[in-house]
Amino acid sequence: MTTSDPILLVGFPAVGDFIRCHSAVQIIAQRFPGRPIDVVTSPVAAPLARMMPHVRKGWALAKRHRQLGFEERRRLVGELRKENYRTAYLMTSTTKAALMTFMAGIPERIGYPQELQFGLLNRFPAGWLGHLWAFGPRKTRIFEEVCSIASLGESPAAEAQWPAPRLVVDPAELDDWRKNQKIDAARPALSLYTAGVDDFRSWPVERFVSIARTYHERGWAIWIIGGARERAGAAQIRAAIPEAVDFTSTPSIDDAMRQIAASTMFLGVDGGISHAAAALNVPCALIYGLNRPYVHGPVNSHVRFLEPPLSTPSWVEDTRGVSEGRVLEALAGLSAEIRS
Repeated sequence: MTTSDPILLVGFPAVGDFIRCHSAVQIIAQRFPGRPIDVVTSPVAAPLARMMPHVRKGWALAKRHRQLGFEERRRLVGELRKENYRTAYLMTSTTKAALMTFMAGIPERIGYPQELQFGLLNRFPAGWLGHLWAFGPRKTRIFEEVCSIASLGESPAAEAQWPAPRLVVDPAELDDWRKNQKIDAARPALSLYTAGVDDFRSWPVERFVSIARTYHERGWAIWIIGGARERAGAAQIRAAIPEAVDFTSTPSIDDAMRQIAASTMFLGVDGGISHAAAALNVPCALIYGLNRPYVHGPVNSHVRFLEPPLSTPSWVEDTRGVSEGRVLEALAGLSAEIRS
C-alpha cells in the first residue's frame, strides 16, 4: 500500500451513530495523513459526510428492514471497485457490511467479528476476542468501539484523548441561509428539539413551552428543530408562543444543520439531532431518561446533561424527573460560558 491509497469507512445508518463515527475518521486521518477517506452510510445521514473534516466523499446505501438488499449492495459494490480502496474500517459489525467490502475487492478489512465474519474480515483490533464474548447489553460505548477499530485497539497516550466528533457548516452557506430566512444574526436564538411527543425519550411539551416562554420574554428567538415526528410538539409550542419559528418542515438535513449551527444554544433530548448540535459546537443542554448519557450521549465538552435523580421513584421511567428549574440552571450556566 502507498501513502495515497484511499480508505473506506463503513459507518452506522442512524444519524447520531454515524456522527460518532467521525471520531474514528479523525484517528485514521492522523495515522494516515495522505490517504483520502470516504464513508458509507444511509441516505439520511450521507449529506453529513461533506460537513466532516477529513472526509472526501460519502456513499449512500439504502437501509432495508428485514431484507438483504442484494441489488442495492451489488450496485454499490460496483461503484466501490472503481475507487480502488485498499483498506476498509467497518464500524458496524454486520456480515452484510463485511461481505460488501470483501466483494469490492478491498484487501485489508478491519473490524470486530461480532457475527463470526472470519475471512470476510481479516484484521481485528487488539482485545477482539474479549469483545466477541461480550454478549448481552452493550459493554462499551459506540464512541469507544469506533475509536478502538480506528486505532486497532491502541488506547490514547496518557496526555492525549480520543477526539470528539465534529461537523462544520460552511460560513458562506450559513450567511446565505440567514439572509434567505431573514434571520437577525445579532439576536440570540434558542433551538428546541422535542422528539416525538409520545417518544419515551421526550420531555413533557408543557415544560418546553415554559422554558421557551422564559427565553422569549428575554428577547431570544425560539426555533423548533426536527422533522415529522416533532411537528406535534412544535404545534403546541407555537400555540403558546406564536412568534416561535417552526422548522420541522425543513426539506433537507443540510438545512437542519444550518438552523442548529446558527443557534446560540440548543435544548433537546436523546437523539441524532442532539449529537449533531454537539458536533456543531453549539452549547447544549440535553435531557436524558432511561438511556443514560454516559453510554448514549455525545462526548463533546460543551454539553450539559440532565438526568432524573437517583431518588426518582422506580415507576418514573422517562424524563419527567428532570425539573424546569434544573434546565433553566443549566442554560444559565451555558449562557455564562458564552459571555465569558
